Amino acid sequence: MKLAPMRFCGMSMRYNPEKLSISGKNRVQEYLSPCCEADSEFLGKELYRISGEGVLFGADCIEQYQRLELFRINRTPSKLVLPKLQPMYAYLKELSVAAEPKDDVLRYRFVFIETKSPYKGMPRERFYVTVSQGESLWDIAYAFGRPIEDLTALNPQIPLIDDIRKGERVRIC
Repeated sequence: MKLAPMRFCGMSMRYNPEKLSISGKNRVQEYLSPCCEADSEFLGKELYRISGEGVLFGADCIEQYQRLELFRINRTPSKLVLPKLQPMYAYLKELSVAAEPKDDVLRYRFVFIETKSPYKGMPRERFYVTVSQGESLWDIAYAFGRPIEDLTALNPQIPLIDDIRKGERVRIC
């Protein structure tokens, strides 16, 4: 079975990582008492941490790595698409060369940290958002925590959820 390639910030990896680890936790407060029954309370979920290791191949493997390094330096969240998983917005937290580069081969390691929304700093009174390259109505619904049905009702000019262009304005409320 051929899996779709990992993508981040519009860059598709030619080869998926060889190792991929995704960890997510729930925050739970435990209440212990010597005289009463123990209990616990759910306090919410922690954000996902995605780490892995892969290999960049080709005469341009150093340039591929440098492009990834620019995304890390950029310090803005972007859409992370992993094989067989729901896309999410994340920061590229760590990026490193894992072994001495050989002819046209570079082994690398990475760590992504999920973020709730790429629009985190936007004022709440905004009613429209401008579509970025590669975004769909699903991405915007996820980023703003809105049901997709609400966005399709507010944007009848968009006939297909995945068919919106960069620069198009989408009403979010």
